[in-house]
Amino acid sequence: MFLTLILVTLAYIIIILLEVPRLVVQKKWRDLAAFSFLLLPAMLYSYGITLDLNPPNPTDLIIKIFHPLSTGLGQLLTPAQ
Repeated sequence: MFLTLILVTLAYIIIILLEVPRLVVQKKWRDLAAFSFLLLPAMLYSYGITLDLNPPNPTDLIIKIFHPLSTGLGQLLTPAQ
């Protein structure tokens, strides 16, 4: 587990070193903010998986949101018998 944690950290360090300096030099502040905004949850989720913390599955949230909608549309679009 310790080696996996080091490899995950190393992967994120490489990603940050490849992307952040280019964005700063080009003064793409919005892109840097979006990169940071998306990278932080990805890091937290991957560390949660690495440490066996059982983080919530994003698919479960999508199912909870769209299941009532799909059920309602199914009833609406099903032909009457």
